Amino acid sequence: MVITAVAIGTRGDVEPLVELGKEMLQRGHSFRILTHESFRPMVENGGSTFLRINVDADHVMKYLVTDYKTSLDFAIGMFKLKKEDPSFMDETIAAIKGSDLVIYGTCSAFAYHAAEYLGIPCARVFYSPMDPTSQYSLYCDEFDSEKVRKSYDGLPEGMNLMTMLALNKWRREHGLKRWKLNSTYKEMNGKKLLTFYPTSRTLMRPDPNWGDHIHVTGYWYHPDQAGKEYRAPEDLEEYLAGGERPIFVAFGKAESPELAELQRIVLKALKETGLRAIIQAEQLDEADKVNSDQLYFIGKVPYAYIFDRVRAVVHHGGNTTNGLGLRTGLPTLVIALALDQYFYGRSDHHIGAGPEPLYIRRKLCTVEEVKRALAELISGKYDEGAKQTGIAIAQEDGVAEAADAIEGYIG
Repeated sequence: MVITAVAIGTRGDVEPLVELGKEMLQRGHSFRILTHESFRPMVENGGSTFLRINVDADHVMKYLVTDYKTSLDFAIGMFKLKKEDPSFMDETIAAIKGSDLVIYGTCSAFAYHAAEYLGIPCARVFYSPMDPTSQYSLYCDEFDSEKVRKSYDGLPEGMNLMTMLALNKWRREHGLKRWKLNSTYKEMNGKKLLTFYPTSRTLMRPDPNWGDHIHVTGYWYHPDQAGKEYRAPEDLEEYLAGGERPIFVAFGKAESPELAELQRIVLKALKETGLRAIIQAEQLDEADKVNSDQLYFIGKVPYAYIFDRVRAVVHHGGNTTNGLGLRTGLPTLVIALALDQYFYGRSDHHIGAGPEPLYIRRKLCTVEEVKRALAELISGKYDEGAKQTGIAIAQEDGVAEAADAIEGYIG
């Protein structure tokens, strides 16, 4: 079969699809990914066919991550991207023609309409909870309560309103029915859409009320294959051998004055605690990136390599990064920038794998807050919880489960 995935977003949105593509290719299927030019090397190195959509990946990061504070900000960002590439629907139709299945995510829901126009079945993929449940939510700090369930109210209508404003003219011109507030992305032509959550069931327990078309599969990656060809610099090997295991601190690719200040705050906190740490922070001034017995500053490095050599991790809480750290059994502190990251930070704490997250969208944390969180991270309180979580995650095979579901759905 021919499968085309449409991915508008960051590396974290594209990389799991590359891993799914590897699995589908091994099974004899064709796998294509329509995404930003900057991800071409990653897609092609994974063996999938790269298809280009004329959207700037840096603008996606700015509009949908760095500038994202409210749902309105998300909507504004999506309309900015639409304005920058007014032919995105034509590009999508050209890319998905001849497919047996189209896979899309939150920021690429427009692919549903292109697929409907061509009569191609769809599958949804989300990296954070979108189907209502009382167990957990992006929009509620609690777990397992009716308040959690109610936090999903209005979410489908908000998505439908955006669709009506952005695509009803296009739908009318292409002979499709007008999209309405009560329309649904959950089915097409009366058939429920196959839906995937490529995260661990330890963090997102499947809701028994969802139905068998929704799969929480485990992560989509092949971690044992990653990092094998990496050759560490000699000074990194010397640093790792020169004292107790460090923690690893990573801030991701997003850039903003707020994030730059956060990196300075965390650096100051680390210096004051005396903790050994490997730091990946692109917005720090070069004058601050001075290696010492305590601190080692690093650029690009495979996480599968570095996580095997540290005692704990600090990061923004992206789905795949969070999963890789937990799979290694590492206590995890999340300093979240966006709602989905905050959800995973809260989930890590809920299962006993890390301290309560810091959420800088609410308030930029202080040096003292970071120091307290770091002390809790390495206190030993979360070591066993992280270890048991890692054992559970290692038993999951997300890409295989997803591939089985796709073959069954299309068959």
